[in-house]
Amino acid sequence: MLSIGIVGLPNIGKSTLFQAITQKQVAIANFPFTTIDPNIGLAPVIDERLQKIAEIQKSKNVIPATVKFVDIAGLVKGAAQGMGLGNQFLSYIRETTAIAEVVRLFSAPNIPHIEEKIDPLRDLEIISTELILADLEALGKAFKKIEGDLKRKEKTAQQKFELIQKLERHLQNGQWISTFPLTDKEKELIKDFNFLTQKPLLVVLNVDDSITPVEIEKIKEEIIDHIGNQVNKTDIFTINLAKELDLATLSNIEAAELNINRLPFLNKLDDLIKRGYEILDLITFFTTNGPEETRAWPLKRGSTVWDAAGLIHKDFQDKFIKAEIVNWRDFIECGSWAKAREMGKLKVEGKDYIVNDGDIVYYKI
Repeated sequence: MLSIGIVGLPNIGKSTLFQAITQKQVAIANFPFTTIDPNIGLAPVIDERLQKIAEIQKSKNVIPATVKFVDIAGLVKGAAQGMGLGNQFLSYIRETTAIAEVVRLFSAPNIPHIEEKIDPLRDLEIISTELILADLEALGKAFKKIEGDLKRKEKTAQQKFELIQKLERHLQNGQWISTFPLTDKEKELIKDFNFLTQKPLLVVLNVDDSITPVEIEKIKEEIIDHIGNQVNKTDIFTINLAKELDLATLSNIEAAELNINRLPFLNKLDDLIKRGYEILDLITFFTTNGPEETRAWPLKRGSTVWDAAGLIHKDFQDKFIKAEIVNWRDFIECGSWAKAREMGKLKVEGKDYIVNDGDIVYYKI
């Protein structure tokens, strides 16, 4: 499952983003460390293809792919040395597949900034430093483990040891591991360490109505100049989280009564999730069993239909015979499995078939 860890300083809107995107009620207040225990929730991935397939199948249950969001206590300068609470919960972020850093741009006198003055570049630097220090600490533990592997003459221990030394120097120079050129083999060697600075980064600028589009573009350019090796401009999102949280609590009926268009809000948050899909190289495939259920599943690009079966149930792998597959567009045009088969749009594949984005898969077991 795609999972995104939300990080940032206290009082910058992390829990507001979490609540708006997951629709899960959490504590939000105008003082630091309101979040003590990590908040964990799921957000659906909006996909029109799923709805269209479900309508044809007349499915009672329509289950979208989901993204898990993890919101921890705010990090502060010195977190790696035990300041504040956030560092205690970084282990939860290590288990996620990407990081979303919320940066405060809104001005609100009643919500004090922990560093007193609003400065997005400084805030980014603080969080970056704390994540680097946390990874250096993790590297220290990794060295101890590898020393044991070297004594046992474990096959890849020497390669790991040399690679870890290179990464340590890279981190000590203030650089994220994501900016170090790793081969696929080297990525495999260190995958179990779950380094924080190896994860893809999304930046959420939390704005208010006082900030003009010109000012926002200038700030984005400054961020790219400052940390452009860590994040692309397409990975920087501008959202008025306070306003979006208010909109998120409205039902469609309430929004219509107030003549409020919720789509721009929904699109912004959905764009954030979809970008998470893209940077992690995920696709979506679908399963449907008629009136009972139609479901969307996230899958790593390049995975086989047998790999995909394991997401559904291990039995689907153990008892795999074949898979019937039809592209979602062909299915919509044909209007049924039978018509898709009749028109030659349905393929029968073995376990080595590489799943494409938008495939509808029916397993024979």
